[in-house]
Amino acid sequence: MLRPGRRELDLAAPESVAAYLTSHDEAVDILVLNAGINDPQPLQELSQENWSSTQQVNVTSNLRYGRVVAVSSVYAHRARLGRVAYSASKASIEEVVRSVAVEYGPFGVLANCVAPGFVLTDLTYQNNDAQQLQALAERIPVGRLAEPEEIALFISWLVSAENSYITGQSIAIDGGFLCV
Repeated sequence: MLRPGRRELDLAAPESVAAYLTSHDEAVDILVLNAGINDPQPLQELSQENWSSTQQVNVTSNLRYGRVVAVSSVYAHRARLGRVAYSASKASIEEVVRSVAVEYGPFGVLANCVAPGFVLTDLTYQNNDAQQLQALAERIPVGRLAEPEEIALFISWLVSAENSYITGQSIAIDGGFLCV
């Protein structure tokens, strides 16, 4: 299993992705696309650099392979101030995955997205202070943010032999956030 971290693989640099993938002899059968950056800026202040790096990391670096699961976001389906680049990138990867499902389904490839709500990750802590995290938890019907392991368990099932038919979907794992 290959699990590169941010220090080992710069997803904003296509040449870094190519070099990393060609440096390993192992075949890639299952690919979990969990790349993500989010540097909130209002649209009128959104820099070209922010837009380009967000699209490169969140969309372009996330392409190809056998069983594909891309990690999208509930913000592919709901707007939030300052998140235009992030939301657009997550909506884009969902469409890429749907296209992969259609093009490669005849060859046995299953491609899906999971769209987490608020998960207790470094990115969530980076963009929200303690007060904001509490306010977010209060907006979620189950009353809390997800643990990363909860998302990982569902992804593990999606790429397992138990899933032989679900493809082309974006599945929200959000504690009911999109319901309210």
